[in-house]
Amino acid sequence: MSRLAFAPTSRALTSRIARVASTRARVARVRHSVVVRALGDERRTVATRNARRTRANASSAPGDAIAPFAVFAMACEASAKKASAKAEATAALAFSAGALIGLGALLMTCVGASAPALASANPGLAAFVRGAIGLPAGLTLVVLTGGELFTGNVFVMTSGALSGVATGKQLARSWALSFAGNFAGAVFMAWLAYVAMTAASPVSTAAAIGIATSKATLPFAAAFAKGVLCNWLVCLAVWGTMATTSVAGKILAIFWPIMTFVTLGFEHSVANMFLIPHGMLLGAKVTIGQMMMGNIVPVTLGNIVGAAVFVAGLHYVAYGNK
Repeated sequence: MSRLAFAPTSRALTSRIARVASTRARVARVRHSVVVRALGDERRTVATRNARRTRANASSAPGDAIAPFAVFAMACEASAKKASAKAEATAALAFSAGALIGLGALLMTCVGASAPALASANPGLAAFVRGAIGLPAGLTLVVLTGGELFTGNVFVMTSGALSGVATGKQLARSWALSFAGNFAGAVFMAWLAYVAMTAASPVSTAAAIGIATSKATLPFAAAFAKGVLCNWLVCLAVWGTMATTSVAGKILAIFWPIMTFVTLGFEHSVANMFLIPHGMLLGAKVTIGQMMMGNIVPVTLGNIVGAAVFVAGLHYVAYGNK
């Protein structure tokens, strides 16, 4: 009788022990999964924390200028924010940036490039006027409004990817959204400027057509090299805006590199997304294929190299370990 009485109790105890062991095994598997994910995120978390600490230390220094190594850390921190941004926010800011760069390019066309007498009498001064009036204003508006410009995005996201703050997938997503948004915004501004008849005067129309035609007929290698040189300077302008905390400092940091690249005739993919369609609307004999293969594709590739190699890459080698 005693054996029969204790048998159910023994079986219940065995079953309970088995359930406890099974529960412990599941908990162990969950903990292991969490640890694996945490280890995968550890590098990005540490890099972001170090960037914030570096930025705080640099910001506490007297004066307006921020140390170069701290600027690189700020770029890495910015890449982490871009990587986690919502797609619709990135696309909206990219559309705005493309339109604002187009507005600056329109100003350059209607003022700096619409002075044939000055160009004939003093070509150097005419080139300087083209560089000084237009695109510096466009980039200033982009920076002050937080616009998402593809050419600057390449520098920031590549810095983050090299430092482990952003993944390759996040980099590709940010590049694609900013490029598409810039293109849409620039073409929209070209159409809006055409409807508004902003360049309706004969001299402005001739300037717009001449710009579009010359840009769409560049040799591939020349367009690529001009793109490299251009975005090297553009990203140094973006670097300069990070190195100062004042609006006046940001405007000055933008002016010199942007004026230089326009004056020297380098090629900016987003500006060309406005300039070539605008000239086409006004009568330039340029096809979409000529626009893409004669300018946008090689210039974009050059812009990527200029930013990724000569700004993000070089400064990662110099400051990445700090």
